[in-house]
Amino acid sequence: MSNKQILDKKTIIAKNEEKAFDQKAMGNKLQGPGRHGVYVGSKAKNVKGTIRRIWDYIGKYRLALLLIIITIVLTSGLSILMPWLFAIAIDDYISVFDYQGTYRIAAIIMSVAVATSILRFISQYTMVIISQKTVKQIRKDAFDKLQLLPVKYYDTNQAGDITSKITNDVDLISNSLASVLTQLISSVITLIGALVMMLILNPLLALVVIVFIPIIGVFTMKIGKITKKGFKEQQKHVGLLNGIIEESISGLKVVKLYSQEENIINEFKNRNEQLRASGFRAQVYAGIVMPVVNFFNNFIYLLVVIVGAVFYITKLVVISVGDIYAMTAYARQFIQPIANLAQLFNALQQALAGAERVFALIDEDDEYIHDGDTSREHLSGHVEFEDVSFRYVEDTPVLKHISFDVEHGTTTAIVGPTGSGKTTIINLINRFYDVDEGSIKIDGLDIKSIKKDDLRKHIGVVLQDTNLFSGTVYENIHYGDLTASKEEVIAASKLANADDFIMKLPDGYESEVYEGGQNFSQGERQLISIARTILSNPDILILDEATSNVDTRTEFKIQESMRTLMEGRTSFVIAHRLQTIRSAKQILVINEGMLIEKGNHETLLEQQGFYHSLYTTQFKDLLGEQEEEQVL
Repeated sequence: MSNKQILDKKTIIAKNEEKAFDQKAMGNKLQGPGRHGVYVGSKAKNVKGTIRRIWDYIGKYRLALLLIIITIVLTSGLSILMPWLFAIAIDDYISVFDYQGTYRIAAIIMSVAVATSILRFISQYTMVIISQKTVKQIRKDAFDKLQLLPVKYYDTNQAGDITSKITNDVDLISNSLASVLTQLISSVITLIGALVMMLILNPLLALVVIVFIPIIGVFTMKIGKITKKGFKEQQKHVGLLNGIIEESISGLKVVKLYSQEENIINEFKNRNEQLRASGFRAQVYAGIVMPVVNFFNNFIYLLVVIVGAVFYITKLVVISVGDIYAMTAYARQFIQPIANLAQLFNALQQALAGAERVFALIDEDDEYIHDGDTSREHLSGHVEFEDVSFRYVEDTPVLKHISFDVEHGTTTAIVGPTGSGKTTIINLINRFYDVDEGSIKIDGLDIKSIKKDDLRKHIGVVLQDTNLFSGTVYENIHYGDLTASKEEVIAASKLANADDFIMKLPDGYESEVYEGGQNFSQGERQLISIARTILSNPDILILDEATSNVDTRTEFKIQESMRTLMEGRTSFVIAHRLQTIRSAKQILVINEGMLIEKGNHETLLEQQGFYHSLYTTQFKDLLGEQEEEQVL
């Protein structure tokens, strides 16, 4: 909720109560871990299936992958070759003072080093290209699916969790493809190659190295599990801390209205300390791995040198100084991949878990699976509800056997308490949801038989909470009809009484709109939204508290414009201020999901029923406010 939406204490309480009711009525079982939908890591449940899906993406680049595998094999092979070349240099040339031979072997070693660097660059460069293209396609597929998912998906999933799938989870895949895959292949080849070379050079010295492998392996795996848990905890606290920051900024006026600055500072302080503590533990354990591995490396190096020296001096085993050097080098090459593999395994697990979540999103059923097959160029607007019942979740009915008939070109108002089901009726007309029982017909056709895009193209909706996009004011209004001319955009703005304030902006229609329209007041955003709807020229018009956030004078002007727009169109008006809908041909009174009264303003007042009670209560409140203003 933005700062400009926070008007006063009553508004805050009312919005909170309405939000709480809506979540309860819709069974809003928010998914995703954490208070703000932050994904903190887990294990993939279907590893094989997830790997297959990733291969479906990267498999398109088979030639490039073959090049990477070849370069990795060559790079690892050349790296394994280096200690053997040094051993030859020591034994065959340096120890006998053969300078010419030393120069030649030095040139060979230099050439191998250069070739290794070039091949490593080629493999990494190619892998980056593949990974970025793959991740780009995965992210595109996920975002494309978001545009096709039904409203129900967004009602039952946190926005933060959905965003995390498109950003954090995809980044996990990217990191895995770019680094883990190449390092994994390289580590395995180096591990096997170094072991083979040690066994060839001297099996007894190789045993000195191999005996420490279980110790190092168990240690790195244990530490890996601890650090993984620590980083998960750290990510959780990062998300919660970000949530506090976000709430303190977006709800700044609420904080100041209730003088809660000190409390929110203390909350931030406590959460920040928890983040520091979890981050400290994770970093400390993560920092233990390499020093311990280096210690084992140096210790094994020392053992190999000592044992090799004993063999060399005592002649118990035939071994040369070059062989001893080579064995120490291969020991280092053998130990390092073990530590790498343990860390890579944890990273790979998280990447697969992230990929699984993204693929689950991509595999969601879109709302067009059960789309209609009838196209309509025009709707006259005869709307019929026939015994409609609906529930968002099982055993929680929201609408119960609703029936009414709206004639073409007439205005129907829908009134009732908060949470009675008014907005649900609008959602059903737009086919954001489908009815559980009964049917909704437009022009005699069940709306389930009409293509959703065609249906929604002919319905214009102005909501209470407007949404503007980043861009210019002109672009936001033009969004209603991308084929409209600039003159038509300006005409729609004038009809909505938005042209006056737009022309007073520094750049007029080219003024920038910040994310969500936060640089405009709620009333100004409402006027832009109304202009956008007017431009779309719909056959059926829906106004859901469309003028609730503007002042009385502006509301009067908008109502005049709306009467012009509504002329000849079927219109639905949801309003809490009943004096605004007195001229409606038909008023539907909804309470607890049931249609309890139906008629025009005069008829309903004569019935002395629920509508009469609502209207007289508001009328008394209005008189009270007017009297208070006179006193002031």
